[in-house]
Amino acid sequence: MKNSNQFERLLKQAFSPTVEPNEDLNQKIISQLKENDIMKPAYRKRISGVLVAATLIFTMSIGAFATWHFLSPKQVADNFEDKTLAHAFDDENAIEINESVVSGGYSFTLLGIVSGEGLSDFRHSAEDIHPNRTYAVVSIAKEDGSKMPDTQDEEYGQVPFFISPLIKGQKPWQVNIASMNGAYSECVIDGIMYRLIECDGVEIFADRGLYLCISTSNFYDINAFNYNEETGEITLNTDYNGANALFNLPLDITKANQDKAEKYLQELLKEDEADFADSEELDIFWAKLEDEIKNGKGIVIPESVKEVTYDEYGMACYEYKDEDGSCYEISFDVDGLFEEGETGVSEIQSINESRDGEGNKEVTVVQFTRDAQGVITGMVIELKVDQIDPLILDKILEN
Repeated sequence: MKNSNQFERLLKQAFSPTVEPNEDLNQKIISQLKENDIMKPAYRKRISGVLVAATLIFTMSIGAFATWHFLSPKQVADNFEDKTLAHAFDDENAIEINESVVSGGYSFTLLGIVSGEGLSDFRHSAEDIHPNRTYAVVSIAKEDGSKMPDTQDEEYGQVPFFISPLIKGQKPWQVNIASMNGAYSECVIDGIMYRLIECDGVEIFADRGLYLCISTSNFYDINAFNYNEETGEITLNTDYNGANALFNLPLDITKANQDKAEKYLQELLKEDEADFADSEELDIFWAKLEDEIKNGKGIVIPESVKEVTYDEYGMACYEYKDEDGSCYEISFDVDGLFEEGETGVSEIQSINESRDGEGNKEVTVVQFTRDAQGVITGMVIELKVDQIDPLILDKILEN
């Protein structure tokens, strides 16, 4: 980009006021926000698993930056009523970053990051084994200046965001917030979403190179970023069909600990290998269940047979609500479900267990078909539980 150095200087000026408000003023602003009921309810979520989703990067004008006024990481922590973490973000060990990327209609700003032990009032169970935690705050705003959906709005959550630290040299689909005992809280204030993420401490990897990735997906999306197997570098995929961003994390290299880092990775990847072995065994039971359905041990619910729709990011969406009020909602990447040109019935994509009025087990699954014209149709299938080997269902449902 032309004049990139000048742009960066202007950007830093836009985020760095020459006069900082004193603490009394900050507290007064926070009190006013609380009195006006602007500080909305927060959502705390544990993260597990690994998936997929999609962006074009646009350069944001300086004028656009000036229209947004973000809360500080300390104020965000205060909003979540985490006084200990708020103090940690105000400590000299915290790192203010205030770096922004515009992509896919959103402006993502990495506000700050801090690592250490005992930094939060809300203790994560993983701290028994890994007491050192890393916390980072990211803001998400719409590029056009319109407001992000409030946590009480129906539109809230319809566009997912995956935010995670990544380690140079480690396969990002293996080592990310999902595998590193991650969690997050988020809120929407004045039309801007703030997400506070946490995971096992990453400072021990400071000498290797660290990133923070963002994509419009539920889990790590291999389509949003490129991983170089030889160099271990992770880069942005600018052809991604969605919004994505990648920040470098400027952590203190002196905080790195090679011995602890290696030990941590060995334990984490060993767990992944064990999980993979379990998943291979589980795949066998899934295949057996699909064979049972092919052999007539399942009944398609006629009202559930619906052609999928597609969202703005090209994800296929299926929704069905039965007469009992149970709702089946699935969105997926078509390329991950069917090979190019493939037709026929997909693997089972969802399984649900319930009990009828007499306490009998009821099990339903969701499958999809694709015809020669490429039309994909979803359906809910009620299993004939009494005709299926109980070991198959027990093995699948317990996992």
